[in-house]
Amino acid sequence: MEIEEIKILLKKSDIKNLEIFFNYNIRNLSTFRINGITSILIVANSDEALISLLNILNDINARYYIIGGGSNTLISDNCNDILIKLGKNYDFQEFYDNGFITAGASCILGKFITHSYKNKYDFSFLAGIPGTIGGAVYGNCGTQLEGICDYVESIECLKIIKNKALKEKIKLKPLNYGYRFLKVENLAVITKVFFKKDKTEREIIFNNIREKIKSKKATQPLNTFNCGCFFKNPLNSKKTAGELIDSLGLKGFMYGGAAVSKKHANFIENINNATSEDIFNLAKIIKGLVRENFNINLDYEVKLVGFQT
Repeated sequence: MEIEEIKILLKKSDIKNLEIFFNYNIRNLSTFRINGITSILIVANSDEALISLLNILNDINARYYIIGGGSNTLISDNCNDILIKLGKNYDFQEFYDNGFITAGASCILGKFITHSYKNKYDFSFLAGIPGTIGGAVYGNCGTQLEGICDYVESIECLKIIKNKALKEKIKLKPLNYGYRFLKVENLAVITKVFFKKDKTEREIIFNNIREKIKSKKATQPLNTFNCGCFFKNPLNSKKTAGELIDSLGLKGFMYGGAAVSKKHANFIENINNATSEDIFNLAKIIKGLVRENFNINLDYEVKLVGFQT
């Protein structure tokens, strides 16, 4: 079905708790801050609305992508995929004395870390990482030694089974996650996360957060338009992705308005009105040079949305 036909279908659907936008500027949907247009953006504010929406889109075989805070996403600047975000009803946190915490998937990670600190829960290893709880769990963000999924007891989510969206609560096991991945069969979207963690003294947590932020400021370009580390660290190399790229002398290397960060080689920055294609092509050049020189195939950590490759 053509995109204009999908727009007409969505207008007629009359699903409650959905906000539908046509020809929406993507600048505020990704921390790359690229100016471009996506044909359709939909904000869902209830599980019922999200289930109805996904069932319609699956019935017509429409391409759609569910995005979070956009801190780990490169969106094509002429995107014909349907973009879906979880709305304000998914932005909440609840803390309990027995070590259990619940959070909605659209809760901002920084806010979660701060409120956890106030309730004596230490998530300082995530300090300085942008994005939402849902995105963080979906990519198991954190360090190489510690990921957010280590503290996830279960998730509430929607799965797509036989082309239909179904709501489920799933208890996570160690086999479900690893370095930068969460593996749950037929997973479409995380809506709510249940954590289990022991309490820690606030002073210790505060010092941990301060040291983590200090380290990130010293080593990463936090005040530029970027989406964090572009590539995953290869598991078959003693060097990180950033070290491999740096060893090729690529810091500062430009393509169009995009450049490899001079501060951290695994960051690509929008320095001069870069297009999505500028960033994508620069990433392909980096990937090709690393493969050619080290016989290592770097995997993207940033999610690519609206591209045909």
